[in-house]
Amino acid sequence: MKIAPYSLAALREYRQRKEQGEVASAPALADIPPDAPMEESIVLGCWNGRAFVSWQKWLASRPAAAFRVSPEDQDG
Repeated sequence: MKIAPYSLAALREYRQRKEQGEVASAPALADIPPDAPMEESIVLGCWNGRAFVSWQKWLASRPAAAFRVSPEDQDG
């Protein structure tokens, strides 16, 4: 049996961690300075905390999450 990636238990755990301040939130628009630097000629820009960079560069800088259990082992 496959386990659903989203469940009521996971939602409760998320809400509990959020109440304890353990969940990092995305920066609000007010947190980004109006004169923030930006790469030239980007079509889709993402805020990396210091400047707007291209989506490809931003995506490449994000850490990859590893599977804790092999996807093949979850089938069944």
